[in-house]
Amino acid sequence: SSASAGRGAAAAFRARPARGGLNFGRHLAREMDLSAVGSVIDIGGGSGAILVGLRERWPQIAATLMELPTVAAAAPAILSEYGADDVVVEEGDITVAPSTGRHDLAILKAVVQVLPPDQARSAILNAARCLTPGGQIAIAGAGVVDDDRLGPPDGVFLNLTFLNLYRHGESYTEGQYRAWITEAGFRDISRSRLTNGSTLFRARLTG
Repeated sequence: SSASAGRGAAAAFRARPARGGLNFGRHLAREMDLSAVGSVIDIGGGSGAILVGLRERWPQIAATLMELPTVAAAAPAILSEYGADDVVVEEGDITVAPSTGRHDLAILKAVVQVLPPDQARSAILNAARCLTPGGQIAIAGAGVVDDDRLGPPDGVFLNLTFLNLYRHGESYTEGQYRAWITEAGFRDISRSRLTNGSTLFRARLTG
């Protein structure tokens, strides 16, 4: 029936970002030594699948997903499919306020790039306030542009895409990311490229 076809399409739509999140979580788990991390918050993480992928390698980590109310309402059913009912789902808007708890690691994947500059800055400042002293932040996404705005090609291409898809988002330069991360009180900022092609900024909160 058309109704069941519609439900199937909706499930497939949900599964696509969930699979992408799962793979990203696995990439991140290989990239970072999280043996001393007790608690992680995924900010704007959609289904929460990033946390599932991350904890395959680091099962000791307590996990929280912070999302807008409409997304947060749908996340528990997806997490349950992965056997991750223990993930805490917290409603919130990181551009307005930090999480109610404090964590050792905060993840923002594909969040900053869809925000206008003032909200992108607020998101990073508030993410810092989600962390314990010495906590780490991992900011990942596609489309980070070198400071001369000439490369890498995927960043320049995505900047054109963002202008069309997201009214306020854009591909920010490495320098813009570093300025916001530094202002939020982080040090030891590094930029790397994950095996899935996305850019990863990592830094540690002064504590």
